[in-house]
Amino acid sequence: MPLIRVYGAGPPGAAFDSIAPGVRFFAMVRRARWCFPGPMVTQLENDRLTLVEGEAPMGRLMRENYWVPFALTAHLTYEQGPAPIRLFGQNYVAFRSEDGRVALMDELCPHRRASLLLARSEGNGIRCIYHGWKMDVSGCVAEAPTQVVRPERFASGIRFAHFPVHESGGIAWAWMGGGKAAPFPDLPFAASNTTHSWITVSRMGCNWLQGLEGSIDSAHVGLLHQTWHRVTADMPDHAHLGLALDAPPRYQTDTTPYGLRAAALRPTTDGKIYVRVTEHLMPFVTVVTVGRSKPRDGAVFVVSPVDDTHHLLFFGAYGDTPMPPPEEQPGFVAPGEIPDTYNYAGLRGDRTNRWGQDRRLLASGHFTGFGRNLLEEDAAVQASMGPIVDRTKENLSSSDAAVAHVRRMLLESLDGAEGGKLPPGSARTDAPIRLPNAVEGLVEDEEHWPALVGSLAG
Repeated sequence: MPLIRVYGAGPPGAAFDSIAPGVRFFAMVRRARWCFPGPMVTQLENDRLTLVEGEAPMGRLMRENYWVPFALTAHLTYEQGPAPIRLFGQNYVAFRSEDGRVALMDELCPHRRASLLLARSEGNGIRCIYHGWKMDVSGCVAEAPTQVVRPERFASGIRFAHFPVHESGGIAWAWMGGGKAAPFPDLPFAASNTTHSWITVSRMGCNWLQGLEGSIDSAHVGLLHQTWHRVTADMPDHAHLGLALDAPPRYQTDTTPYGLRAAALRPTTDGKIYVRVTEHLMPFVTVVTVGRSKPRDGAVFVVSPVDDTHHLLFFGAYGDTPMPPPEEQPGFVAPGEIPDTYNYAGLRGDRTNRWGQDRRLLASGHFTGFGRNLLEEDAAVQASMGPIVDRTKENLSSSDAAVAHVRRMLLESLDGAEGGKLPPGSARTDAPIRLPNAVEGLVEDEEHWPALVGSLAG
């Protein structure tokens, strides 16, 4: 079993070592079972964790090692033409060719830098409306009509930014690491692994790490989302979800070859332990359980770093049994509400109006006052923390063990990359990367949850 670093003060008898200024101690334990208040992250570490633009180390780590999600595949159609994409602070366009392939390339035409968002869709490429240059789906300049001398030779020598694309789980992903595209990981919500699914996208007004930390934090499930989840928990198919509403969890976390496994443990009234196991493929993908206790069911969170202060959140559900679209699920979307498919969470405001919070709804019994859809609650609290939360002022508690673990894993990955070491989940590794499905269930005591994972993980 791997050793895990957990930051904060430790129990009596633990061995401690001093580390960087601003961070007090860490204890080496076999699994992370506790976490205590105290400074967790220095300002320098917070910058290393969050900043992704330009040559920021985290942005380089992501681009060089992972397939990067950037759009819903349903939003890329030949008829709609080029779509605006922003990743790591840079602007791109994505388009689907007539034969169904998807391209991602620099937004600006390599000729005179006009935006290719204005381009015409033509066969397997797009044509700039300024001077008629045509870029094909493979990232080559197919035609340069302004060049009258040896136009084919001239066009073949033009180089501009373009990236291989892979479609999986309803999401388009780009390989930005250069060279031949690395193998794509095996994901539990891919079409090859599940028969029913849906996926949404939301534009989130904060840094990517705030989105990631929300996805691995089981402690907020029974608090922030309690009004929505009580509706879902009343459905026979989701009865186990009610167990997540009864108490905050104790955590056990493990580092894995792909990233992180976090077990949230809650005692039940009959003396058993309810276990929700979250699986995280570093640094973008997290799968969680949905209260059905079926081995192929789950919900997925995928974050995409737009720039330092914005990210996309792809959220969806999947399983082997038919499921209604999210608009028809009473525990996810309010009756009669039709979310924007390009911004599902769709906050209606900012700090000046409490991010659109409905205080009358709150007064009537809704826990948060965000009653349009469940994702609105995540979007509001994450935006309220600021564009980049100041983690030097936090006081983490025992239920924040998974959050502390993933931060330390990311920082250690940055340190390792400087020495040429591949981070967990890197697509460049020799062994195939596979993300197991999240699992849940009841066990007799907390030491038995690994056996539950072995018996149910798909």
